[in-house]
Amino acid sequence: MGASGVEHLHFAAGPYTVTPGANAILTDLNEVPKPLVNGFMTRVSPNLHYALPNGKCCGAIPRVDVIHLHHGVWLTDGPAGAGEGNAQSGFYPFMASGEEKTAYQLPPGFGYPVAATDHWILNYMIHNLRVKPAKVYITYDMDFIPDTSPAARGLTPVHPIWMDVEDHQLYPVFNVYRHSGKNGKFTFPDMAKNPYQGGPPLNTFTVDHPGTLVATAGHLHPGGLYDDLDLIRPGAHRAAKTVRGTQPSSVRLFRSNADYFDKRGPISWDMAMTATAKDWRPHVDANDVLRISSTYETKRASWYESMGIMVVWEAWDDQTGLDPFTGARDARAHVASVDPFAHAVNQVGHVTHGHLAENNHHGGTPWLTIDPNTLRSCDTHSVQIAGFVYSPGDLETPAGKQRCAPTVKQGQSITFHNDDASPLSPGIPGIAPSPAYVQSIFHTITSCQDPCGLDTGISYPLANGAGGFDSTQLGVGTPASGQLSWSTPKNLRPGVYTFFCRIHPFMRGVFRIIH
Repeated sequence: MGASGVEHLHFAAGPYTVTPGANAILTDLNEVPKPLVNGFMTRVSPNLHYALPNGKCCGAIPRVDVIHLHHGVWLTDGPAGAGEGNAQSGFYPFMASGEEKTAYQLPPGFGYPVAATDHWILNYMIHNLRVKPAKVYITYDMDFIPDTSPAARGLTPVHPIWMDVEDHQLYPVFNVYRHSGKNGKFTFPDMAKNPYQGGPPLNTFTVDHPGTLVATAGHLHPGGLYDDLDLIRPGAHRAAKTVRGTQPSSVRLFRSNADYFDKRGPISWDMAMTATAKDWRPHVDANDVLRISSTYETKRASWYESMGIMVVWEAWDDQTGLDPFTGARDARAHVASVDPFAHAVNQVGHVTHGHLAENNHHGGTPWLTIDPNTLRSCDTHSVQIAGFVYSPGDLETPAGKQRCAPTVKQGQSITFHNDDASPLSPGIPGIAPSPAYVQSIFHTITSCQDPCGLDTGISYPLANGAGGFDSTQLGVGTPASGQLSWSTPKNLRPGVYTFFCRIHPFMRGVFRIIH
């Protein structure tokens, strides 16, 4: 423990076996590592590491174009820091990570209370982009102040509010299509047609504990530009210096921007999200409504299975001066805050980390030597996907009978069958998955700009090809579509169409439409 009373803890959950081509939603229901005494979490930095040869942690950090942490969500039943916004069966999410690896840092004077008796579980999706299995650990470095430390006496407890554009979904995703939206940008749910199928909005949270918001940061996928957090107060009028929100009677609380280190633009995981400044202190009243929206670019490509999430930390008014573990009154200071409708809130953000070495391989250099346009045609309406190969039509197939472009006439379809995925029951993905689900390999057929033959990396390939088609993930059980087969659109014009698998982007293929 340092002079400040802060302990620097390192936790590793796992090891988790990552099967070839894995892309499954799983949950560790065991005792996920956590502090063993009452105290306050003030900072967390998540990561992913290979297991060492002896099976223990921690080895190297995997390259993001080989294995990456699609998402990790930590949930707890801890009452002292009770969270809001997405509670499930007594557990609520209080922190999360995607491959952008946002680091959570609470401002000085605040901490998230963790009790020794709390139980943590971890919902995760580790994506193996290759055919080789691996064992990995999900790690998280934590700054922690024990409740017995004098440094804990002045800390104000905060509570997480889970804000998600697709809240209460096991797999909260949406699609962003190339050339959609306005001026090269698409905002979800604002620009989506019937985003919630006629139901109530999933991107809002009604405040029931008046208090002060003290920190937030966003989560986006490649192609993402920013998450916006707005506050709606029916009938309220905002002052001139405040930032207008997207809805009537609303103000902007914060825009979390995706800061890309990738010089090619907003097309990869090589980025960091911005977090709020140390003095960000908007006050919220009961019945105020928090609202999140997420904006993606649409000039470069389509972005499938995208996300928009922000965890917002709030200090409740009714807990000022109380010990969160005992309820006893102590010397905790009053939290100074501002009415965001009357005073401008600090909108200046800062990135939580710099460029990460695991993002170095962007791809996009010469790789395949086959020109898809010169492949001979083979008259077939069916393509099998097995062993990570499209057959026929795979661009890595050596010379032989299968080295050809499946060809049909205009108005006809080619049907792809995923033999790498099991048709058996998936069980309950994320809670009680079946062995068939865990071993299944999901694939897509996604349009890629001809010839789609450059090196695989975090910036290549992109879903930017002619026809703009995508099969969704073929397989049974979330995140797959529930179907093992998919047929090409019948309205494709004559021409050569190249494609790739979004889940295993080294897989490339071709088919041809003729008059």
